[in-house]
Amino acid sequence: MSYPGGKGRAYQRLINLMPPHDVFIETHLGGGAIMLHKRRATRNIGIDADINVIAAWRERDDAGIELVHGDAADYLRSTPLAPGTLVFCDPPYWPSSRRRARCYRCDYDAGDHLRLLATLTDLPCQVMITGYPSDAYAAALSGWHVTDYPNCTQTGLVTEKAWTNYAPPVVLHDYDHLGMDFREREALRRRRTSHVRKLQRAPALERNAILADLADAFPDELKLAVRRHGR
Repeated sequence: MSYPGGKGRAYQRLINLMPPHDVFIETHLGGGAIMLHKRRATRNIGIDADINVIAAWRERDDAGIELVHGDAADYLRSTPLAPGTLVFCDPPYWPSSRRRARCYRCDYDAGDHLRLLATLTDLPCQVMITGYPSDAYAAALSGWHVTDYPNCTQTGLVTEKAWTNYAPPVVLHDYDHLGMDFREREALRRRRTSHVRKLQRAPALERNAILADLADAFPDELKLAVRRHGR
């Protein structure tokens, strides 16, 4: 499903900014490029105010995604969120930043944006917000970490921002999209595959010795990796 402002050509950069999480909430689902490409969490929730978007997703019949038709801010204000939750928010572009006045069936005016920002900044969990640079977002998200990334939209190549209320993670929820471009991602994939195959070919005692060394050198990372595998 194509959608204005969709992340179909930028999802890798954004997934590489996502720390481990048990619950994933995408507040403005649209075409759902992030939801479709990232590794699933234990619970996955997609919200959209556009009933046509929800209907299209229901036709996919994906039992792994809970669909919510409604307002994102209302849902987030009324739903208890645990610290292991990641909220990904890609709202309509700020009105004055667009080339076209209206791009969405369920659009946002400035007041809607400010209400959403007030909700997101009050959440007790991890939050990522994406959009064009704007004074309103810069003011509301002062103190948050900001990452610039390229995105190809209907009007051409643009630079967008990802604001997070956490530092860029060194442990990720999903490692399948590591790399700045296709060539780098493929090189990393080949190296990872090579390392795994070497371990698989090693005698059991040697392999277990290496794993024990890794556990000693990287105890926290290995615990997260084991938890990820068991999810």
